[in-house]
Amino acid sequence: MNTVTISQDYTDEKTFYFGLFSDLHLDAKGHDRQQFEADMEYVICKNGRIFVNGDIFDAIMPTDRKRYSRSGDELESDAQINAKVDYAFSRLKPYADYIDYLGFGNHEVSAVKYNNSDLIALLARELNRERSPSLKPIARSGYNGFVNLSFSRGNGATRRVVIYRDHGKGGNSPVTKGTISLNRLYTTYIADIYWLGHSHVSLVDSKSQWSIGVSSQGNLFRKNKIGIITPGYNRNFDERNYDKDSDYYELNFAEERFYAPTGIGYGLLEVDLTGDKLNIKASVQ
Repeated sequence: MNTVTISQDYTDEKTFYFGLFSDLHLDAKGHDRQQFEADMEYVICKNGRIFVNGDIFDAIMPTDRKRYSRSGDELESDAQINAKVDYAFSRLKPYADYIDYLGFGNHEVSAVKYNNSDLIALLARELNRERSPSLKPIARSGYNGFVNLSFSRGNGATRRVVIYRDHGKGGNSPVTKGTISLNRLYTTYIADIYWLGHSHVSLVDSKSQWSIGVSSQGNLFRKNKIGIITPGYNRNFDERNYDKDSDYYELNFAEERFYAPTGIGYGLLEVDLTGDKLNIKASVQ
């Protein structure tokens, strides 16, 4: 676990946007490239910053006995680690000046465990070479951690929004949609936003949990906890024909483990610093 501070100047600009992406699975056969690139462009058009909460890579290689299938191979090179990093870099290179944060997911963990390679470190190194020298290097994180959004202006005033992120654990939560996982975060970590990926579920919870406390002026205040689960870009339950004798079954992790298709998309965080009250809006796009 670590803490990364992302600083913004709100002397003139009062509204900020942050794209919360997870589960890109860039090198997967089912990766929805068209939707992913459209969503990235939308965040950039709003002058937003981009954070990624793990599973940038699918990284399913022959050493991963749980998930690997030959029909899922998208890159033919024997040097799979090199090929996957090169491919991810080619896809994310246009966004190098907008990506501020890369976190680990369970697929990157598998690459460390079975292939002795930190794919996030290798990718960040390549993207930072492409990044404008005027920007801080892309921050890296492990499987979970805090993102401290710090907003300051000319008179020295500073305001903060804290995100606690965890890539996620367990299955795809077909009934609870991840609400149990969010509640487990609410009870332990002190943050404004609680962010999960992994389950490929689309969910925003902004009204179910509240905190009541005492301000520095001695007044009671109520504050809602905001939880968000981002679905990612791995299509599943796509149509397949079995009309010919040669149309053999291809292993399909989602169809074999899930009862229904999972979502596609990302989270959008809007922070409005107009006036005395800081307003936060979270949505899944």
